[in-house]
Amino acid sequence: MTLLACDNHVAGNAPWEFEPWDTMQLPAGLDGGGGTDFRPVFDWVEHENRSPDMLVYFTDAEGDFPRLPPNYPVIWLVKGKGMVPWGERVQLN
Repeated sequence: MTLLACDNHVAGNAPWEFEPWDTMQLPAGLDGGGGTDFRPVFDWVEHENRSPDMLVYFTDAEGDFPRLPPNYPVIWLVKGKGMVPWGERVQLN
């Protein structure tokens, strides 16, 4: 699993890579609170020439989305009432 943190840019010390047998340790000191831009994550995937089986995005769905969906499945895990333009939206309570 590859973990990225993004607010309006991908965190400078990303990505964090985990194998299925690894204990997942979340990175310390992730800051947020700026304007959300979802595009840098999708740009990173393309720039790094990755072909994910799927991308899962934890979000409130308030921000700037890429205009077109990528060629891999995207699941948006949404806390709040924000809507997504494409992909599958799953409501978190």
